[in-house]
Amino acid sequence: MAKSFPEVLLEVATKDPRICGVSCDCWGFLGPLAQKFPQRAIEVGIAEQNLIGVAAGLAMQGKIPFAIGMNPFVTMRCFEQIRTDLGYGERNVKVIGGYGGGIIYGGWGCTHHAIEEMGLMRLIPTMTVVMPADAYETEHATRAAATMKGPFYISLAGGTLPLGKSEDERSFEIGKAVLLREGNDVTIIGVGLTVGDTLRAGEMLASKGVAARILNMHTVKPIDQDAILQAAVETRLIITIEEHTVIGGLGGAVAEVLADAGARTPLKRLGLQDIFACMVGSHQDLKNRFGITAEAIVKEALERI
Repeated sequence: MAKSFPEVLLEVATKDPRICGVSCDCWGFLGPLAQKFPQRAIEVGIAEQNLIGVAAGLAMQGKIPFAIGMNPFVTMRCFEQIRTDLGYGERNVKVIGGYGGGIIYGGWGCTHHAIEEMGLMRLIPTMTVVMPADAYETEHATRAAATMKGPFYISLAGGTLPLGKSEDERSFEIGKAVLLREGNDVTIIGVGLTVGDTLRAGEMLASKGVAARILNMHTVKPIDQDAILQAAVETRLIITIEEHTVIGGLGGAVAEVLADAGARTPLKRLGLQDIFACMVGSHQDLKNRFGITAEAIVKEALERI
């Protein structure tokens, strides 16, 4: 069974004494690490800029800090520090969006939505950006972050992923999309929280005679250009879906790849269309309202192919 982030953090820290944890009011993520190595776990309180400053200082001393905060705040409130201290400074710090990805906190309002996190993080030169879809991918992304040098962002907002495969049949590699379903009519690309929607859409389309290729683009940067361009050649339409503004996120990244290559395959980006999710409701209420669902994917596919 896949391990949770706190379990994997303890595992990699046990193997590498340079690894430590810095929390911004997210102490629960450091629980196992703090129990075994209390001197390697630090709580800075609700102070995101300080979180990144402390982590950068630790990295300058040869440590490998995992800096953990709530997704919207650990990416926006301290963006300058991440850009300058980690990106420009090329510090070996792993920033973790521990909870509150996408619009999952629908009832808390726009201040607690992370609809810009992919866009902000992938803007930073040298930054790797990963959005795991489930515990298996979280485990392997965390291990990768521990061994890869340089700034790294992981959003832990992924849900359950009913692949119907054992872990022995799965694979995870930074920068490589996971093919979840074969198909040559339409390609559907999901990330993190929306991967489950892509799988449901694939099943719904199959019942209507449409063969959908499903890609889990867990690494937004560096993005898998080969998988995107292959889809552009082999299918008639590409649909991306994300709990994020379509500007700068997964859809934007895919559009850049297609434009740079001169591909003419139509692209439809599902997500927040340059708006805030200003209504208050459950996570599913907001997904329905803004068309971030399997049903929305099916509607677009059937209308466009």
